[in-house]
Amino acid sequence: MSLQAYKVEHIVVYSSKGTEAKLLAAPKLRPMEEWRENVDAWVALRAERAPELDHLVDPAATEPYIQAE
Repeated sequence: MSLQAYKVEHIVVYSSKGTEAKLLAAPKLRPMEEWRENVDAWVALRAERAPELDHLVDPAATEPYIQAE
């Protein structure tokens, strides 16, 4: 499956699924220990599709990745 752009808060992630994007971005937003302590925040964290950024995907990429800042 091809990679698509997702935004998780301010982080842009290219992945095939929103759940993958969320998993990659979450540790960049907060330490995993904080996510464990605040499960409600983890559940509320969303990976929103950003089709306007799909054209920026690295065509050679085969694995999900976070866009370089």
